[in-house]
Amino acid sequence: MSAVPGLRGLVSWIDDRANPIVIKELRQAVQSRFIVTTLILLLILLLTTLMLYVMNTEDIGEVTGNHGAELFYIFQAMLLTTCLLFVPLYVGGRLAVERSGVTSDLLFVSTIRPSSIVWGKLLAGMIVMAMILSACAPFMVVTYLLRGIDPPTILFVIGLDILVVLAATMLAILVGAIPVSWIIKIILGLIVASQFLWTIGFMSAVLVWEMGQWGIGSRMGDWDFWAPVLSFIVCWLGGIGLLFFLTVALISPPPSNRVFPLRVYMTCAWLVSLGICLYLAHYYNDTEVLCIWAVFAAFGLMASMVCAVSERDKIGQRLRRSVPRNRLLRIPAFPLFTGAANGLVWSVLLIGVTLVGCRALVQFLDWFWGLGRASTSDLHMLNATGIAALYLFAYAMTAVFLRRWLFRHAAAVASTAAIAMFLVAMGCIVPVIVAFATDPRHWDTADWWMLLNPLGAIFDLNSRGRWTSLQLNSLIISLIWSGITFLLNLRWFFAQIAAFRPLETEDGPTTPQAAAIQGTTPGAGAANDG
Repeated sequence: MSAVPGLRGLVSWIDDRANPIVIKELRQAVQSRFIVTTLILLLILLLTTLMLYVMNTEDIGEVTGNHGAELFYIFQAMLLTTCLLFVPLYVGGRLAVERSGVTSDLLFVSTIRPSSIVWGKLLAGMIVMAMILSACAPFMVVTYLLRGIDPPTILFVIGLDILVVLAATMLAILVGAIPVSWIIKIILGLIVASQFLWTIGFMSAVLVWEMGQWGIGSRMGDWDFWAPVLSFIVCWLGGIGLLFFLTVALISPPPSNRVFPLRVYMTCAWLVSLGICLYLAHYYNDTEVLCIWAVFAAFGLMASMVCAVSERDKIGQRLRRSVPRNRLLRIPAFPLFTGAANGLVWSVLLIGVTLVGCRALVQFLDWFWGLGRASTSDLHMLNATGIAALYLFAYAMTAVFLRRWLFRHAAAVASTAAIAMFLVAMGCIVPVIVAFATDPRHWDTADWWMLLNPLGAIFDLNSRGRWTSLQLNSLIISLIWSGITFLLNLRWFFAQIAAFRPLETEDGPTTPQAAAIQGTTPGAGAANDG
């Protein structure tokens, strides 16, 4: 009898610590006609498909038959399509309603942490997918009984479906959390959905077909199979984690240090992905994977660099309370905090370490492990990527200067990244129009119209990996432009560095009311610091 109170205590402990967002979403999901109708229609469609296939197929269940694999492809397409269409729409749509202008204040006054809100929505969506998957499970078993496919292949494909739906649901939550109008949000959601369904859906369909043809059950005992698969899964989950922290930053209160978890996560993901690529380079005896990693990582950090200029350029009192008092700790903390200068420092440092460090690392691995030198074209691709980073830095700093010169009010800070992207578009389009207008027949024989294009040096890569005149000119222009724009914003940049200090070091509480707000008494702060 003593086990009953202990069990009740365990249930009560779990109930108290359960995410309230998950409970709320699941209660509304089981009562929703949308979910119930989707499940019933899916069951009817699966049963009808099975009956029609069995009635119109001869020699069902033969040892040499392949009917189970064919039917599995049909069921898997139905499962993946249903989950991709309904689960992200349901979860993202509900968050978009809660993120609207009428009810958005509830997200900021709630005591639930933004991270709990996001992962609660995501977990609820995956539980809904589990309900849909449970409805399809009996039909998946039937495909095995019809022969032509093995259980490891079925489980592996279902695992891939879960990863795809997980990414689609996280993307829907991210779109729903963007603080824009309904029209823009719907347009953005349609663009993201169409691109995701076209690329990821098509790639997964081709991958499933290939795996079904040659089977993977016999390959699962070989590490040559699991090494790339586990690396892909880790990178895929890392991308989903990036979307997660982006969403958390979007729904966090503006006065808070909203990008701190995001930058810490991206720094850790940078290190983990580097470790994975080092292992793959050693395992396959090839350093090309490191160069590919460096290029992709650098372009991701370039996007972060452009977005960083839209962050605040004046630190608030709430944020200054979390600044480390120790001057030595402020140096590594500065790039991780919210702020335009903070984000620029973090992005530029990681881009430089990625590109320069990759070249040094390739040479070190050639000497230490004997992996062989990287090809000249791979190293030249790193150089062209560095030129693109210089161009984007110049465009971003130009946008900062124009915003400070033309729009002095604080509300214009958030539009700095949009100004930078507009300048990039003009730098890519206007020279082409001018070149075509001056010489319509032979405008493409010259390459001066690509001098303002950040990707011009990459487009002009040749198979021998030699520097071209366009790449040399692009390097000179990007260096001079970056230096000039940085000097124009030098005062703005160092003003943010000087302001990065804790609140107590500048102004202590001088009145009993201010002291009560900070939880101290006049003079106590100085005594404690001493």
